[in-house]
Amino acid sequence: MKLLPAIALSLAAAGACAQGEPEAYIFSPLVEAGEREIDSKAGLARDRDGRSYWGASVGLSYGLTSWWAAELTAKWRRDVGERAGYDAWEWENRFQLTPTGAWPFELGLLVELERPRDAAEGWELNYGPLLQMEPTLAGMPLRLNFNAIFQRRWHADEPAPTTLQLQWQLRTRRGEEAIDVGLQGFDHVGPWDDWAPRSRQSHVLGPALFGEFELAGTEVKWELGALFGTGGVAPKTTLRTQAEIEF
Repeated sequence: MKLLPAIALSLAAAGACAQGEPEAYIFSPLVEAGEREIDSKAGLARDRDGRSYWGASVGLSYGLTSWWAAELTAKWRRDVGERAGYDAWEWENRFQLTPTGAWPFELGLLVELERPRDAAEGWELNYGPLLQMEPTLAGMPLRLNFNAIFQRRWHADEPAPTTLQLQWQLRTRRGEEAIDVGLQGFDHVGPWDDWAPRSRQSHVLGPALFGEFELAGTEVKWELGALFGTGGVAPKTTLRTQAEIEF
């Protein structure tokens, strides 16, 4: 009898990944003391039935120390069949665990607390390791990211298991004035300790462009991505944007 509730929770968690967060982005483990940024993220997704939904956020971040950066973010979204509106606020904390350049890799830790507008959803905690490497292939400098993000909810009306999202990215890094190209992906596998069947998982991947420029003496970094679902409950297409303004 205990098996049926477990299966139901697993399917519910995996089904939630079908809409997920189209504005999701790749977390970096790097932290710079005193760095101040305003960043915006947005994503528009279309499911396999042709229905669209979107998410967007605006955040303010600050490098509190050489190893700790914090960001406060407001989020909006429109799910399929629902009206657009304010969705949640979140407090993101990134901790850089290795000195920059001291090792062949950079290792960090994400701890992010989210409070949805709907109190029935309780509180959400996202946490996990952040990994970055900068290899060189055929003389081309590259950047590789891989993150494992665990998501846990509590005080919600409907309990749910702790789920796992994997993020990965491979991109060029040719200099400040160059437009870099890369690939990135987001994989939701359901409960972290008992992955959902492949048909109930969500996997999206696709190309991305990266660049930066100066505007009135302010550095602006931008990112554009087009992601495509590979089956399961993944959206068919997702278009995402990200912009960061340092001040």
